[in-house]
Amino acid sequence: MTNEMKNEPELRFPGFKDGWEENFISEVVDFYSGLTYSPDDITNEKGTFVIRSSNIKNNRLINADNVYVNLKNLKVEKVDKGDIIVVVRNGSRKLIGKHALVSTYLNNTVIGAFMTGIRSDYNLFINALLDTENFKRNIHMNLGATINQITTGMFKKMKFYFPKNQEQQIIGDFFSKLDRQIELEEQKLEKLEEQKKGYMQQIFSQKLRFKDESGKIYPDWEKRKLNEIADFQNGKAHESYVSETGNYILVNSKFISTEAQVKKYVSQQLTPLNQQDIAIVMSDIPNGKALAKCFLVEENNKYSLNQRIGRLYNILGDSRFVYAILNRNKQLLKYDSGVGQTNLKKSEITEIMINWPVQDEQQKIGNLFRRFDDFIEGQSQKIELLKDRKKGFLQKMFV
Repeated sequence: MTNEMKNEPELRFPGFKDGWEENFISEVVDFYSGLTYSPDDITNEKGTFVIRSSNIKNNRLINADNVYVNLKNLKVEKVDKGDIIVVVRNGSRKLIGKHALVSTYLNNTVIGAFMTGIRSDYNLFINALLDTENFKRNIHMNLGATINQITTGMFKKMKFYFPKNQEQQIIGDFFSKLDRQIELEEQKLEKLEEQKKGYMQQIFSQKLRFKDESGKIYPDWEKRKLNEIADFQNGKAHESYVSETGNYILVNSKFISTEAQVKKYVSQQLTPLNQQDIAIVMSDIPNGKALAKCFLVEENNKYSLNQRIGRLYNILGDSRFVYAILNRNKQLLKYDSGVGQTNLKKSEITEIMINWPVQDEQQKIGNLFRRFDDFIEGQSQKIELLKDRKKGFLQKMFV
């Protein structure tokens, strides 16, 4: 299964011994360009669907901020089943190269001007090739200095190693099955998150209530200001203490908005966070997804709070209940005008009104959400393991 020759991958399927040949990608696939349109061309769902960057997530096509246009005599290629759609221009450099395989027939559909379409008889292999680190390196080398794009000409001149057609087919099928497995697990995760969201809506609207040990519904919820049930503290600037070898995780906007995936470490704990504290993002860009997003602290002596992040502590009730009701609370999101940056004031946070049940009901609600969070965390870890497995195969099965 292994071979030391540079033009052969480390891992191969049995029966294949021929070396891989280096070619321009334009020699093995066909390219087509996207549609340029104006705001006046946009219409309702009866028009032509335009696939844009927002329609690609996790290597799949999704419905998100869909755009339809009404244009006569369209002179661009229609999207077909099996095509691969690639983002080639975007405001964010990290999104260049994002792609999706069109797995079903799409009626009256084209791609936008910032996209490129690819056609190949061995599209599953090409789709896997676009997931490799080699493709990402090619993108990085070809990105413009000021404009985040790779032109079609640049794309066509990228060189990769290709095996004979039969091996391409088998490799493509292998990664297609692995992608499908990941997709199914991601769908399970989405269902769990939707279930949790549904329970939250039912519970916080008090349509779904818990009962005490005697089978009676708990007393009616009271109205409380947040400052009646918790103390508040602002974080401090840590820029001078950022260090890869730091002992503390810096709780900043990026850390909270990425569900603790993006971390910075600091050498000093200027604003300690303790178990059961809640951190909340106080600043964000217009229409951003981080404003009022919260993080529940579950360990002592691990985190330090950055500036423009608030800390709720000495919480009188169940912290997980408070976290659930405070996270992206609509009373705080209303301060986002959609124009300039939003900077929440301490008073705007601490004076919001909270529906407050008795302690026992809070704990039951908190325990329910804790179970959901545990299921969601377990499912997320399962997906990450599958993605790591795929990454390992990509490294070993491509040149």
